Amino acid sequence: MATPESTRNFGDVAADALNDFTTQIFGGLDSTVRRFCRNFYSTFVDVSAYRWTRIALIVIAYLLLRPYIEKLFKWSYDREKRKEKEKKEKQRLKQKASGKKAKVSANALRGGRGGAEGGKVIGEVDNTEDELGTEDEEGEDMAEASGVPEWNKMARKRQKKYLKNLEKQAYASADSLTDDQVLELLDWSEEEEEGAKKA
Repeated sequence: MATPESTRNFGDVAADALNDFTTQIFGGLDSTVRRFCRNFYSTFVDVSAYRWTRIALIVIAYLLLRPYIEKLFKWSYDREKRKEKEKKEKQRLKQKASGKKAKVSANALRGGRGGAEGGKVIGEVDNTEDELGTEDEEGEDMAEASGVPEWNKMARKRQKKYLKNLEKQAYASADSLTDDQVLELLDWSEEEEEGAKKA
């Protein structure tokens, strides 16, 4: 027995709407799967001579036209590149004809001496206090180096500093050990020492 619309509550309306929605979704999925299976089966079973001829003609046409299609795409790509190259060449000639030069050269920018403030080279590291007075193997002071980063020198300096820190840590930990701990680490005892002296 159906209840009048005015007496139905919101929960019943929502349940009916959800039920209708799921029924439609599953019905659509069911019909889609059935049609796919039926069409897939008929594609291989019910093949006529007309369909085979059509497929063969499509494949042959593709094989015959493919080189021309590739040439067309290559031609359009080369045309775009050519236009771009001509545009850059015109700009270069125009700039050369006007006689204007760049205010700052690329080498000046690389060396850190260009512009109002002076540029920095990518990877350039400011010298720390302890490195300013030190000299490397070649005898060049690092503060007087050119703006071009010299990676090998920097790497050697970092390696030396790292090894120095490791050595300091090793000495600091060795100084904090007592005599018993040192003997224990060496696995040495007084009895073995006396045995070694007697022998």
